[in-house]
Amino acid sequence: MKQQRYVILAFLVGALLLGLVVGSAVESALASQAMPDARVLGIAPMSTMVGFTAGVVGFFGLLRTRKAVRFTDEVIGELAKVTWPTREETMQATTTVIATTLFVAVLLAFYDLLWKNVADLVLFTEG
Repeated sequence: MKQQRYVILAFLVGALLLGLVVGSAVESALASQAMPDARVLGIAPMSTMVGFTAGVVGFFGLLRTRKAVRFTDEVIGELAKVTWPTREETMQATTTVIATTLFVAVLLAFYDLLWKNVADLVLFTEG
């Protein structure tokens, strides 16, 4: 494992997201059943504790799975090889996207106005 600290960081972020999603799902399920989200041992609400437990189990489960560790290590290695665009290239691409979007929006507005007028003439309706 070449990128061990990044793999662990990726697993921590994944575990955090898993915990948040599971905690929110439990909270939502309790709310839909009109059940209170009672505190467990006076520490935190049950939904938070379930989410935290899911995150911890997910983190250690990923660490124990060789395929997941190897895959994440390879992904991080490949991302290190990526040639990222320069600031100038990014600005040029952004300008092109914005200009194209504006052009298409104006063109669609023109076509919409044109076809509205044609439909009004054909259907003999006003306004």
